[in-house]
Amino acid sequence: MIRRWVPLIALYVALIFLGWFISDQVSAALVLTAGGGGFSGMMWMVVLVCAIYVLASALPFVPGAEIGLGLIAVFGAPVALLVYLCMICALSLSFLIGRLVPARWLAGLFAYLRLDRASVLVRDLADQSPEACEARLRRATDNRFLRALLGYRYIALALAINLPGNTVLGGGGGLALVAGMSRLFSPFWFFVTLLLAVAPIPLTVFVMGYQP
Repeated sequence: MIRRWVPLIALYVALIFLGWFISDQVSAALVLTAGGGGFSGMMWMVVLVCAIYVLASALPFVPGAEIGLGLIAVFGAPVALLVYLCMICALSLSFLIGRLVPARWLAGLFAYLRLDRASVLVRDLADQSPEACEARLRRATDNRFLRALLGYRYIALALAINLPGNTVLGGGGGLALVAGMSRLFSPFWFFVTLLLAVAPIPLTVFVMGYQP
């Protein structure tokens, strides 16, 4: 049993370090790319910067929020709304990918780890609505904390996205990916949650007109 977990633990640690490495490289590349003429320059440069930022932030274990804060620190209020929109796109992309992951893959992973109950549960929830998934999980546990977490899962997700150091939980991209894979979050309310959860810092910087 323990031997089956060793590769996953090693992969988890490797992904954390890889995520931070990618974050550093992307942050430097974005500042270098946009630094020549700022974000008021050529349109193609703005599109390139946005594309790199969205793709990097959508990856699990990449601290996309830190990349965004770095851009805001360098360029100030003019990029705050752009950073906000890019992060929304990135986490929405991760969520969508999670929704497209076949349930049998997750069930197979749990079966490999000999978590038979979890494997069966994943198969049972594969085609259920978020409400049906919640009801099924409530019946499967007597833990009050887990029941409360299920009931307030959108609030919990918003808090986790804004939690400092959430890279160890997979970062924003990883959290959105798992949210999609869980089938517990409806696309509409997940998107509404993102709009509110990602807003505080970029909108505050924009309204205050911060300049580096």
